Amino acid sequence: MWSQPNDSHTSFPVFLKYSAGVFCLFLTMIVVACSGESGQYVPATPQATITIVFGQNTPTPSLLPYYCGGWATDTAPGYSAKGTVMVYGKFTHTVSSNPVGVANATAVATVLWPDGTTETEQETTSSDGLAVFTVPLRSSVLNHLVQIQMIFTSPDGVTCSIPQAAYFAAILASPTPSASPLHGCQRRRCGTPTVSPTATKKPGK
Repeated sequence: MWSQPNDSHTSFPVFLKYSAGVFCLFLTMIVVACSGESGQYVPATPQATITIVFGQNTPTPSLLPYYCGGWATDTAPGYSAKGTVMVYGKFTHTVSSNPVGVANATAVATVLWPDGTTETEQETTSSDGLAVFTVPLRSSVLNHLVQIQMIFTSPDGVTCSIPQAAYFAAILASPTPSASPLHGCQRRRCGTPTVSPTATKKPGK
């Protein structure tokens, strides 16, 4: 006599399979719903992508023969009628993959004032390729951006223009309260002067 198969043993694995399938479908729906809200796109912002290529050697980009740049150490100086701002420029030459300053190069700085006028200053670079410009302030610079373009020319005729202009914007500095002068009584002990008694002789003694 053949024994009848037990339905309870066969239905339990089938139930597990269906349950696992439903659970996987539920997780898929959650992942799809969340992925549609997580990536916020910012206009004009490039999307970051990574491309990995195996078996290819990417060559290292070679250095340029000359570099130059300009900057102002104080980009928000306090304004004064006779104030000045120090602006610096650097001119280097690549030698054996190392930057070397170009000495005795002509550095020309063109100051672009907020009122539309320009001013040109010229300096000569030091032994390390540094040029220092002293820019006098004008009334038009108050709370306005001032840009300084620079062009360097080496002794052998090589020119280099800075890729980005140096800049600063003068602000109206609040006056620092001055300390009130000390009163005379604060410098020394004050009070009513005391008179020392003098000894007097009595008659007959």
